[in-house]
Amino acid sequence: MYNIVIASHGPFAEAMKNSVKLFFPDERKITTVSIGEKGLTSFQTDLDKIFNSIEGQSTLFLVDLSYGTPFNEIAKRIFLVKNDSDIIAGANMPTLIEAINMRNQGYSLQEVIPRLMNISKLQTYSEKLKKIQNNPEDE
Repeated sequence: MYNIVIASHGPFAEAMKNSVKLFFPDERKITTVSIGEKGLTSFQTDLDKIFNSIEGQSTLFLVDLSYGTPFNEIAKRIFLVKNDSDIIAGANMPTLIEAINMRNQGYSLQEVIPRLMNISKLQTYSEKLKKIQNNPEDE
């Protein structure tokens, strides 16, 4: 079992957590942290509290932007948690839903990361349709 922490600029992280309840109404094991009007110091304090609560545990960090403040601040602290923890930038609903689903099925974070990286790739409808038409048994 691994933790899921969503970090973002503004209310994005909390909005993702609230939206996922449509798919997993009983989900309570997601932590969010956002940098907003309270500024960097408040964000760092909130992040330190989260890291203290998950010390030594496998954790997936979903952040909104690569090398944005949430990403950078987590990267500075990630050594505090279990070494199979990781950060995925470009947080989105398909990635979060799959992370929860696979966690609920008992997969380890290291088993989940490759799947999440694949599921989070952007794809146009026409690309998806071509893929289905070329490999109907794969879909």
